Amino acid sequence: MKKAKWLYIEDAVFQVNKRDKRTCGDFYLCQRTYEHTIFILCDGIGSGIKANLAATMCANRLLFLLDAGVSLFRTCEMVLSMMHKAHTEEDIPYAAFSIAWILNNGQYTIISYESPVPLLVNGNSAEPVLQRSFILARELVGESTGVLRDGETLVLMSDGITQAGLGRIPGLGWGTEGVNSFFNYNLYRDQPLVSIARAAIDKAGELSGGYHPDDTSIAILSCRQANVLNIMTGPAAHKRDDQIFVADFMNSSGYKAVCGSTTADVVARVLKLPVEATEISEFFSQPPLYKIKGIDLVTEGAVTLNQVFNILDEDPEEFDSNSCVSDLARMMLDADIIKFFIGEARNPSHAGISFKQMGVLPRHTIINLLIQKLTEKGKIILQYHK
Repeated sequence: MKKAKWLYIEDAVFQVNKRDKRTCGDFYLCQRTYEHTIFILCDGIGSGIKANLAATMCANRLLFLLDAGVSLFRTCEMVLSMMHKAHTEEDIPYAAFSIAWILNNGQYTIISYESPVPLLVNGNSAEPVLQRSFILARELVGESTGVLRDGETLVLMSDGITQAGLGRIPGLGWGTEGVNSFFNYNLYRDQPLVSIARAAIDKAGELSGGYHPDDTSIAILSCRQANVLNIMTGPAAHKRDDQIFVADFMNSSGYKAVCGSTTADVVARVLKLPVEATEISEFFSQPPLYKIKGIDLVTEGAVTLNQVFNILDEDPEEFDSNSCVSDLARMMLDADIIKFFIGEARNPSHAGISFKQMGVLPRHTIINLLIQKLTEKGKIILQYHK
């Protein structure tokens, strides 16, 4: 396996509603693409349903504009113009927000409006990120920029954390420095970040007298090496493209799986390597397993992909221990980015009555269904057709 060069942002969010409220007034969105991750945390004014609606509208407005191709600063400016009207002129929903834009190489920009300063965790230490303050749409905002490296983490939070204990302890509540010290104390004790985040929520309630006087949220955005899975299935539409198709597949970083006996023959021919049959079963539930040097998994095609689709929603603990179907399903579930190298050559046998009788969908049909299901599971999907 060639090591992947892309970084992946794993998010974990912990929230507690304001005392006696059934709905949290904080709301968050996380969107991942091949190029970047966008994380938005909004804190609606007030509490309950009214605050939740304000936070939800703000978060979705920010993401909608970014999806439409509007730049991060212009997006924030357009939303901030509405926030300015909300507390100066008109009775419209208002929300504070933090938005983090993180590229797949770790470069990040965070814009914070009426929100606590984020923390940066590196190893066993945490510190508030440096911010520059400026006016945007007549509102004061903070901007932080930097580069996240493998193993580093950004911590975003609502003011339910930093203002905990307001009126009960000296100063303006727990504050950013207090939260940062809490993280450093627990990091020194080798506590996992997720445990520290949960403990910070509990500590905020303790400082406030055993309850949460405001909606409270904390988000852990951890940067790590992306798990990439490359799946090649089907020969190229034209034999003259076999060489470049296989070369693109082999040069791609990450784990590699070949699905299809004909596809395996093509890969072996281009690489000038033999295909070895390692497991041939007479049972339909056990598709053949092959071996090609340099490929992590080589299986049959349409039948295997159909069976993988059928078990993807099941508990992996229930998977068969000796099955290429289970192996491929686990690889998909463990992957962050899945690249499908799809050959456009058609296999007439897939349309045969025997395949229909067994309920085996043609390769192109099952691939589309797999992509839909994997996308719903939060996987980043890329497709290369030849």
